[in-house]
Amino acid sequence: AEEHAVKSESLFEAKQYADAALEAEKALQCLPLMARSSLTRGRALLYPALSKMVQEGGLPPAGLLEEAGRHFTLAVRLDPECEEAKGEVDSLQKLLSDLPQDPAPASAAGKEPSGAAAAVDVIIVGAGAAGVGCALMLTKTFGLDASRVLLIERGEGVGDTFRRWPAEMRFISPSFNNQGWTNSFDLNSVAHGSSPAYSLHAQHPSGGQYADYLDALASLAKLNVRTLTEVISVKAEGGKGGPPRFRVGVRSQPGSSEHAARRPARAGETLTARYVVWAAGEFQYPREGGGAIAGAELCRHNSRVRSFASLPGDDFVVIGGYESGADAAVNLAKAGKQATVLASTATWDVHSADPSVELAPYTAERLRAVTAPGFSPRPKLLAPLRVLRVERAAGGGFDVV
Repeated sequence: AEEHAVKSESLFEAKQYADAALEAEKALQCLPLMARSSLTRGRALLYPALSKMVQEGGLPPAGLLEEAGRHFTLAVRLDPECEEAKGEVDSLQKLLSDLPQDPAPASAAGKEPSGAAAAVDVIIVGAGAAGVGCALMLTKTFGLDASRVLLIERGEGVGDTFRRWPAEMRFISPSFNNQGWTNSFDLNSVAHGSSPAYSLHAQHPSGGQYADYLDALASLAKLNVRTLTEVISVKAEGGKGGPPRFRVGVRSQPGSSEHAARRPARAGETLTARYVVWAAGEFQYPREGGGAIAGAELCRHNSRVRSFASLPGDDFVVIGGYESGADAAVNLAKAGKQATVLASTATWDVHSADPSVELAPYTAERLRAVTAPGFSPRPKLLAPLRVLRVERAAGGGFDVV
């Protein structure tokens, strides 16, 4: 099946559509086999639990019944003609309606029984680009109910981290709405059928614009998002051979006066899920402490800048010459401030087929503009240099060694 699938994609890209369709059809012939596997998986989970119930009494764990039901339902979706799978779905539904409710054992306040079903299927930590994209794939592509996929966001809204970008910062990858005539994605899209270029009419969106794009997607899809909530712990609890289960400790965060009135900060609580996806990103975790250069605490990290134009002072040293450093130099220069870039590699002179080791064309073009003759103040680009430490200067300001 994999061989036919890969071949069909190659034929499609070569615009040999008839042959691509035939190869894809061959790949799809495996669906009944996959349905049988899903059916068998569900039975293998359910039957031993039912035998134990008959012999010893008691009820099967709710999570196990839920897992078996999912596999039976998946089997029906993969092969609608599979009568055995349909029969298992009907039998399990009847069983669930006939079973008495198992009284919850006495336990500490707020603690769930270990066999209880997870509150949601998936918890996604972070409602940014990765989190929203993942939630849309789970709900729209794989058919999970939106109420069973919970996005947890520490900020005040979807895409909150993007709203914290410096005002001048833009996406280096260009957005272009090419869906009208191809099946390719807008480079900055997180979901098929969407395009920041179309929604925002911007080729290089700002952080705030991109947050608006993500928020619109989440609203249209009615994603289940919980904001102003910080994850403080994740613990695996699933038993061996049973369905997965995680306990996620969270606590509410104080927000602006408007949000704080709507959702006051409160003590921690525990959520349960079958799976956890970490999509918290890196921007909000700057490397400022141990492992950074000596005197890093005297510097202002790029993620702490709200606007380069509003920074006090008119003479800056930028440590690092890749995308963030070059972007800072450009924006400082455009704000009329002198910038000196110290870099271990002269990235502005690197030309490579590997885009990860050279500046993006958008960045390089802007850097050339502010270093061109006639522009003032032109940034000073110095490399190769290794910064060892930053110290306070006796006469004020800082020394960079």
